[in-house]
Amino acid sequence: MSRLGPSVDGSLSTLLVVAAGVVVLSFAALSGPAAQTGTVPGVAVGNSDSGVAATTTGGGVGPSGVATGGGPGGRTTAVGATVTTPGHAVAAAPAGISCAAGRNGGSTDRGVSGSEIKLGATIVSSGIGASFLGPVRVGMTAVKNDVNRSGGICGRQISLKMVDDGWDAQRGYTYIRNLVEGDKVFALAVNPSSEGLRIASNEGYFAKTRTPVVGTDGMLNSQYADPWIWPVAASTVSTMHIIAADAYNRNRARQFSIVYDSQYHFGVEGAFAFNAAVKRLTGKDIVGYSNGSNSSCSGRFCAIAAGKANYATENKQYNDACFGASRDNCDFVALLLEPTEALSFIRQGFGATFTAGMGLAQTLFSRPFATSCGSTCAGATVWTGYNPPIEALASSKAVSAYVNAVHQVQPDVDIYNQFLEGGYSGMLLTVEALKRAGAQLTRDRLAGVLDGMDYDNGLSTPLRWRPGNHYANVAMQPFEIQYQGSFNGFRSVGNGWVKDPWVGQDTPKEGR
Repeated sequence: MSRLGPSVDGSLSTLLVVAAGVVVLSFAALSGPAAQTGTVPGVAVGNSDSGVAATTTGGGVGPSGVATGGGPGGRTTAVGATVTTPGHAVAAAPAGISCAAGRNGGSTDRGVSGSEIKLGATIVSSGIGASFLGPVRVGMTAVKNDVNRSGGICGRQISLKMVDDGWDAQRGYTYIRNLVEGDKVFALAVNPSSEGLRIASNEGYFAKTRTPVVGTDGMLNSQYADPWIWPVAASTVSTMHIIAADAYNRNRARQFSIVYDSQYHFGVEGAFAFNAAVKRLTGKDIVGYSNGSNSSCSGRFCAIAAGKANYATENKQYNDACFGASRDNCDFVALLLEPTEALSFIRQGFGATFTAGMGLAQTLFSRPFATSCGSTCAGATVWTGYNPPIEALASSKAVSAYVNAVHQVQPDVDIYNQFLEGGYSGMLLTVEALKRAGAQLTRDRLAGVLDGMDYDNGLSTPLRWRPGNHYANVAMQPFEIQYQGSFNGFRSVGNGWVKDPWVGQDTPKEGR
């Protein structure tokens, strides 16, 4: 913008020129074919929270009023564009800012400098959850390393502080607060430790501190209800809906049962959703279900607590209920457990074969578990919300890039671990959103980009987040564990992606 001269005449002349320009531009915006006024579905233009209309002239309009350029998957928020979603409106970037070192605006927000973007995460490298969540840090590190080797984002390198909380809820919440308030991180990336994340979300912490949490693992419902969390995974609730519906429709299961973890919230939430799905399908609850209040093994609805040395008592109770005097033996079992407790329970054995099969949640999709489970898991179906490196999928560009990247960080890492692949995918989302937010990087700007984002990195079905709807990934695909004297790999079941028939349902408010 031109500076006004010292004289009154000069000021009046300048104002007349500016006014004339505004009239011309306004007419062009109303009549020109290139101009677009974007109204986002579900987003009020000029909403009361922001007072900013989601309108862009020239160059197209993105899903959230974000000016974009390039094709799908490669869009970048234009410098100077206004990002508008409810609660996430931000001002246009100052003139002269560009996506380059030395011209990126410097310290634009908490945790951002001219040379660095500070991210944080609580991870699980110790304790019982490390058996499936431990490798996630490898995927996160792989993406961070690739981005930094390529020059970073708009001249800024990514720093990533990961803190092990042992999957302990209170410790995790404390560590999250330390990252935000002490380390002053810009955002949380992936944050594979779900328990502390749950407490922080239930306390409204991310909204209060305006802290984006990007690319999470979807283990708990709070990740989908919180407007400041963007999961990349299919939820545990969706997993259990899909397992029930597939068993009923494809395997003709009618006598359902479940063994689930009662100590960690993913088990409690998922078991509730599984029973609700079974009741829709069969017209009745699973035998032993009691309004989701079960804390022990009750009939065919069997809760077990992680960390016990053995589950002989619970196993006997379950087998008696499934294969006792009743003529209607269990024909299907779902296992919603972490690997260590699952193996301990399985070693006690099952009283008979499940004629409609076994369905295993994504927590059990790993090579170590399949190998250790042995003949008991032969033919069992294990589910994932991603494209694992199996059969033809292994040669796809996205999957092979994932495998190569994590092997550079840790050559012996289990590439079949689907929480590892999810962490890699979540970190890719974080990076892509940061790129689209552009040089004038702020937390509100990042949130606005994410709330209008369509994204396909080839590792899952295409993802889409909108204000009030963060259920981006709602489909999973099944693979069968092969066993011939020893573990013989995973095999595609062949029915491809299965969508959750009841997205967003059966998500009771969890306790803190």
